[in-house]
Amino acid sequence: MVLAVAQGADSKVESVTGQGGSSAKNLDKYVKEALGKSKKEHQESPKRSQDQEKGKQANRSGSSKKTPSQDLAEGRADNIVGGIAITVNNDPITLYQIETQEREQHVSRQQAINALILQRIQAQEIKRLKIDIEDDKIDAEIENIARHNGMDTQDFMRTLAGEGINPSAYRAQLKKQLETRELLRNILLFNVNTNSETKMREYYNAHKDEFSIPSEIITIRYMAKDTKTLTQALENRNVEIPGVTHNEEKIHVKSLNPQIAQMFLSTKENMFTPILNAGGGNYVSFFIKQKLGKENVSFNQARNFIAGKLIEDQQDKILAEYYEKLRVKAKIKFLRQ
Repeated sequence: MVLAVAQGADSKVESVTGQGGSSAKNLDKYVKEALGKSKKEHQESPKRSQDQEKGKQANRSGSSKKTPSQDLAEGRADNIVGGIAITVNNDPITLYQIETQEREQHVSRQQAINALILQRIQAQEIKRLKIDIEDDKIDAEIENIARHNGMDTQDFMRTLAGEGINPSAYRAQLKKQLETRELLRNILLFNVNTNSETKMREYYNAHKDEFSIPSEIITIRYMAKDTKTLTQALENRNVEIPGVTHNEEKIHVKSLNPQIAQMFLSTKENMFTPILNAGGGNYVSFFIKQKLGKENVSFNQARNFIAGKLIEDQQDKILAEYYEKLRVKAKIKFLRQ
């Protein structure tokens, strides 16, 4: 299984980083109140809206007689307009889209409506902030995902194709996820204060346990020439799999580059790291047997981590306030459901 863009509830393919899904869920709850309030406002005056529409239609009709071709053209237009269930700042959501969302995501109608309104609000903000993910960034993200799965880009794309995922559709979906991630980053970075030295030092002093890392890690290195054989070995540790070598190895954390070190530190004992491309046609994964020793990370080394934690701790409040402002400004009209 590879880490790719989610294709639906029944897909075997997982989310690109695990962040896209949680972000959508966080944003979704901030829109729900907007939906309820806007829907209530619409329901309180349906007759007035209907009367106004009838009046407009009467004015448009006049007393002139329509030709058969005019009747046919207007009938088609009525069918299109009649299919619009909701507008969000004049962006339409159709009954067909709502029903498709219900069916494909296996959710209730209200959940489908919430998700679609959220998509419109996000898309409008992405456009307003001029967020544009270029092809080279998409290529870099695909390469990163492939590497995380122990593959090169070509092998990764072939694996996607083998799972029935169209490469163009995959890139388009990945672009949307990256745009949403960038939107969230912009919202949080411009609405949270992480520059307070006092706040950061207070966090550091109150969470010293978070800034203590093992000095050494005892691992068992598993290596093979292909990911399929290696995966089989990882799933059957007590079985000797032909083509797979394994040996115990002691790793000094300080000797690793930060990205690899973080991978070892975040993998719990008695668990495997993700499969990595070791070069030379080899793939490797490490079984974390034991973490030894204890070293403290200095405040200066921990600054970026603390800034991220402060953003994380405040993000629910920030996003709630941000989307409440958007809700107040947005014109959400419920035409039919």
